Amino acid sequence: MKIDRPYEQLPVWKNLMEFVKMIYMVTSTFPPDEKEGITRKLRNSVTDIPVFIASGVSSRISIDSKPFLQQASSALMQTETLLLISMHLSIIQASEFESFQNQILVLNDELQQLIIRIDRKFN
Repeated sequence: MKIDRPYEQLPVWKNLMEFVKMIYMVTSTFPPDEKEGITRKLRNSVTDIPVFIASGVSSRISIDSKPFLQQASSALMQTETLLLISMHLSIIQASEFESFQNQILVLNDELQQLIIRIDRKFN
């Protein structure tokens, strides 16, 4: 029996799952002494994003989905900040940060568009 997961159909969720993989790949190159520090924080924040979306859209999109999507957006900004810190600590290169930042801008736009759709539909 297949479990219905409507969030898996959302383009933003699919894109976030790819983004999570990329963050896991880059954090696997972080210094060992950062394993319990910025590596853990980055992995936690980036995995929170699709989890919040799944929580908010577990059965269908409704007005109750909005706070979860806002939390996902906040977690995305936390991820961006942690990547910026990683760049300032010379753990990642500026070019890597810029690449991630461009993806974050697109992902955040997708999240905001979904929130706007909810507002229009339910308000």
